[in-house]
Amino acid sequence: MNRQTGSKIIATLLLLLLFSALAWGKSAQSAGKSETTATAQTQSDNVTKDGALRVLPAGTDSLQAWENRQPRNITEGYYIIINKTKHKLHLYKDGALLKTYPVATGRNKKDKSSVGDLATPEGHFNVASINASIKSRYICPKTGKQSKPGVYGPWFFVLNTQSGAFSGKSWTGIGIHGTSSPSSIGKSVSHGCIRLYSKDITEIREEVAWLDDTSQIRVDILK
Repeated sequence: MNRQTGSKIIATLLLLLLFSALAWGKSAQSAGKSETTATAQTQSDNVTKDGALRVLPAGTDSLQAWENRQPRNITEGYYIIINKTKHKLHLYKDGALLKTYPVATGRNKKDKSSVGDLATPEGHFNVASINASIKSRYICPKTGKQSKPGVYGPWFFVLNTQSGAFSGKSWTGIGIHGTSSPSSIGKSVSHGCIRLYSKDITEIREEVAWLDDTSQIRVDILK
């Protein structure tokens, strides 16, 4: 073999090695993109059209969540996340989404800062009690006028908002209930409570009826 032939062989081998390296690089890059796409697809599959997570992430620090005005992502028992901006209530059990309901919230879209400001308080709360409310009446703190019977629908979930508010303040009289005005659902119209269709609050009541202690139902109200 002469020197010229040997040089051609070496050049050919180098080209083959170069092409192999380029092919391997493209393959690895393609695999990386596929893995990223698959991860993104998995994350996307875990989000509903309403923006709720189908399965909540475990291990959320509750104090950090409170400080950042974020959900606690509770994965044990019944847990409700209310999104004021989207007018949605997401009901979870053991970290899995059971159902999403449309709601009405406070006329004042900001976080509650004073009594009678018509805002829904934001924070981490729990259900103090569940009361039959078909005969309950509401007295407006501003006008002093009394509402007609049935304004709360069939059920009133009294929220313990004396602590846990992001504002650091204490509130009373806030709850999740049905309504005699179904056309208000999906809007910011209430005096601070969260309204649902009466059939929806009944459905939630039936879901949690077996609980002896309603404080086990945790509720996060978020912007």
